[in-house]
Amino acid sequence: MAAGSVPRRGPAGPSPGPGRYARAMPYRLPRIPTVVGDCRFESAVMSNRWRLLQDRKVLAELQRVPTRHTSLLRLAGSAEIELRPAGWGTVVAMQGDTEVGRVVRRSWWGRRWQVNGPAFACDLVSDPLPRRWSLRFGSEPVGRLAGGLLTYNHLAVHTDLAVPVVALALAWHVLARPWEAAAPPGALVPQRAAAPYRVVRSGG
Repeated sequence: MAAGSVPRRGPAGPSPGPGRYARAMPYRLPRIPTVVGDCRFESAVMSNRWRLLQDRKVLAELQRVPTRHTSLLRLAGSAEIELRPAGWGTVVAMQGDTEVGRVVRRSWWGRRWQVNGPAFACDLVSDPLPRRWSLRFGSEPVGRLAGGLLTYNHLAVHTDLAVPVVALALAWHVLARPWEAAAPPGALVPQRAAAPYRVVRSGG
């Protein structure tokens, strides 16, 4: 090649195909349905299976897993969501590896909880009457929850605005089994005491 001449470029190589490099996917939270108006959680006595109903439509099915202190939430057309303890006084809602909501205890006696999720946050506050609770933005009530005479096997819910089903499920979880909600995994399972050391004498 002569001095001062510009080297020629070879033909351009093929552009990277879609299989060569992983495409950058935008981060998107799972789509969570909302509820407005009247709905209810129902379960038979001593049953670990619940349903969230609006009129006659089943919005979600729930199953408690007492040995793990968790609950499974199944939404129509959506992956399963697990409600599980994440330390004392905290329950998180996980869809796969994505957190889609959490509830955190804000009072010593469990009379106030904070519910958080994508584009939603409110307080769950105990009312003076037994088994009566309200959802509040600050001091303004935006929803009401009412248990039965003696239990939460029937939990009536009324919301004045759209509330994510996951937020209602987290509220149900801490009301129906508050000691499970407050405990980290395995905390309520009695641990077997370690056997004491035994001194073995030589020849004995």
